[in-house]
Amino acid sequence: MEVLQFTKANCRDCYKCVRECPVKSIRVRDHQASIINEDCILCGRCVQVCPQNAKDVRDDVPLVKKLIASGEKVIATLAPSFIAAFDAPGFRPMADAMKKLGFYEVFETAVGAKIVKSRYEQMIAGGEELIISSCCHSITRLIQNYHPECLRYYADVDSPMHAHAKLIREQYPDAHIVFVGPCISKKDEVEQYCQGLIDLTITFEELEQWFEAEGVSFDSTPDDSHYRSRFFPAPGGVIRSMDKKEGFHYVAIDGVEKCREALREIAAGGLRGYFIEMNACEGGCINGPGMPKKRRGQILSGILVEQAADPQKDYDVQCGFDIRKDMIPEFRRVAMPGEAEIQDILARTGKHKPEDMLDCGACGYSTCREKAIAVWQGKAELEMCLHYAKERAESLSDQIFESSPNGIIAVDDQFIIRQINHEALRMLGVDEGEDITGKNFADYYDILELLNIMETGKNITGERTHLEKSDLYVDRTVQYDPEHQNFLVFLKDIDAIVRAEDTAAELRRETIRITDQVVDKQMRTVQEIASLLGETTAETKVALTMLKKSML
Repeated sequence: MEVLQFTKANCRDCYKCVRECPVKSIRVRDHQASIINEDCILCGRCVQVCPQNAKDVRDDVPLVKKLIASGEKVIATLAPSFIAAFDAPGFRPMADAMKKLGFYEVFETAVGAKIVKSRYEQMIAGGEELIISSCCHSITRLIQNYHPECLRYYADVDSPMHAHAKLIREQYPDAHIVFVGPCISKKDEVEQYCQGLIDLTITFEELEQWFEAEGVSFDSTPDDSHYRSRFFPAPGGVIRSMDKKEGFHYVAIDGVEKCREALREIAAGGLRGYFIEMNACEGGCINGPGMPKKRRGQILSGILVEQAADPQKDYDVQCGFDIRKDMIPEFRRVAMPGEAEIQDILARTGKHKPEDMLDCGACGYSTCREKAIAVWQGKAELEMCLHYAKERAESLSDQIFESSPNGIIAVDDQFIIRQINHEALRMLGVDEGEDITGKNFADYYDILELLNIMETGKNITGERTHLEKSDLYVDRTVQYDPEHQNFLVFLKDIDAIVRAEDTAAELRRETIRITDQVVDKQMRTVQEIASLLGETTAETKVALTMLKKSML
């Protein structure tokens, strides 16, 4: 499982991680961000800045618990930056709390820092003219992947974690070793360089959650032990732990951007007689991405580191084992587009002239050109350009707005017309070419119904009305948006339908009238015929009766 990955469900088109990633190792595809693992230096900046908590760091605590539950000896090497992460008053109370979780023993990684800094001192004394510290694994990945020309200056020395694990292994050959610290890149360093030596790594944030779940608290008895190598987690702490050579220069740099600037300067040549301490995290390890969420401020953290250290005293430890680190370049030449391809991508986002290059950084890239290259490389999408997306959306919206067969009017809560299309102007009887945007809607429409909607909260849907000025019948729908405090008025021209209905109704009335007349006339005719038939029948009866009598 990868050390760092994204939870897609929580990733929402903000590009904040792209902006913050110093090496742009994040790919956006179908509006979802994902880590390009081979390019990532695991500095953890994306984890720290993500507003939706969409970045997941691999949690190894369940595996550590499983090791402890197996009955094996599990020993922790604890990074000295713990003093800034927890309320423990010193190393011993911290170690006692961790033992309550089941750790067999807990030792300070600062012991390994003492071994490493001593090796740096030997390198300087041996005539090395330019040395870059090798404690930070994110810097290791940065140089391997992006500045391989500086590898020859990178100290071939194990990190304090690695050196300390070798010391523990000498003393406890059958134990399992777990590193606990503020850094997520250590999870990768263990896999790359410490296989078979360190089993797992967990962050301080993971440890804090474990403490809380088990209800573990710290002993309030302060620890009066102080050592020089405990300076390591603070900015410039490696240098403060070293015995300096007179005439040699010592420079501390923190933050990936500053480190990259320094690496470019180193590659250009000219720096001689320098030891350069590099840390990917601004503020050093006490500001690492694996620190608890409720971390202390950098000033207080620095003070706590100062209080735990002693510039005059250090660990009494001897290194009888090899701590040389074999570094290999992992540089991969990245394909680059040609100028024509870059210009084509820029043109597709509406950037044809120099003044179109806003370089606003909203997409996460510093310049429009840099973003166009990322699009070509498959790391970015055209839609990531805020201005392009905005203009395209506005263009589409305008097309729909103007081409609608219905009248559409946007009115604010002061009844000022903010937007109106041509069909609405026609229906309201406004002369062609007249712009009424910004004018009061009451001059063209009865706004009493708008006031009623504001008071009752009941919108109007599909009700018929007659517009006097234009002598038109329309179906109106009026919706109020209280959040944005505006009205949307939709008018559908039904004048022809209404007038056709009126004509049909009049025709029906005339037909009924004529039908009534015909019926009346027919009834009179029937009555007259009946009357005549009645007289004739009577006369016939009299004649026949007389004939009958005569025959008798």
